[in-house]
Amino acid sequence: MMPVVLRPSIPGQGQRGLTLVELLVSLVLASLITLAATALYSVTVSSYRTVDAGQELQDSGRFALEVIGQAARLAGYQNYAQRDGSGRDNSRRFASTSFPTVRGFNNAKVATPGTITDDGVTNNGGVNLSDTLAFRFHGASLATDASNPDGSMIDCQGVAQNYPLNADDVALSLFWVANDSTGEPSLQCISRGSPAATTLTRNTQPILKGVETFQVMYGLDTNGDSVPRQWVSGQSVAAADWVKVVAVRVGLVIRGDVGSGQAQSATTTENDLYPLGKEFTGNSTETGLKFTPPNDGRLRRVFNATFKLRNPQD
Repeated sequence: MMPVVLRPSIPGQGQRGLTLVELLVSLVLASLITLAATALYSVTVSSYRTVDAGQELQDSGRFALEVIGQAARLAGYQNYAQRDGSGRDNSRRFASTSFPTVRGFNNAKVATPGTITDDGVTNNGGVNLSDTLAFRFHGASLATDASNPDGSMIDCQGVAQNYPLNADDVALSLFWVANDSTGEPSLQCISRGSPAATTLTRNTQPILKGVETFQVMYGLDTNGDSVPRQWVSGQSVAAADWVKVVAVRVGLVIRGDVGSGQAQSATTTENDLYPLGKEFTGNSTETGLKFTPPNDGRLRRVFNATFKLRNPQD
């Protein structure tokens, strides 16, 4: 049997430090992991911001089309049964040249929102070539008091409208785009104001921010069958031909906040947006039907719809 020899232990034996190469490799690997984690976090945050902005734009677009659609459905309503404050039967009629059921202007703004006849002027400087669109209709009053609305007819501001007490105060929902004090473009709504006022003064309210462009085309009934046979812009409708408009198509481009979008395509044409729809626009070269957004990091969405109108002008 061999004898067992016990050797005294030497302090520190078996404990070795890292070499410089090992330390550098460790630092490089740690840096790569940190960079990958940071990039993944950045992509995740950016994607979340885009998805959140997309949902917000979807809600905004539905709201805008709902408000415009409601106004379009009321356009041209005439309350033949209502009596005015003096007890006379309805004598308020829509005049095709001054207060038509529907009217709009191309590349337009409302320069004097308080003026009851100002629905815009063609080519007077709409935001991003935006159009104006005005709908008029009769309100409905309580049977016992013609000056108080019964709540069944509301304008684009959500205000109940009573039966017109004067010849020129038919209810109004007028849409247009204006920049607010921060430079943000917003869809605006103009109503006729208080119908009980001695002097009628319209008022305007923003109803949706981020609307960069608002485009409208009008369907003309050229043979009296109530079917749109021709689609034209507001500047192509003669004053006496608004009675022939039986449908409108509206389109909006709505944008999110800065940083809500992803990088644009390197192919410029792939970034173009068509407010009324690319197929509807076709080969038209009319200004405003194609919108090329700036590369500002904002998410944008297009919303459009077609609304059929009642349009009596007698």
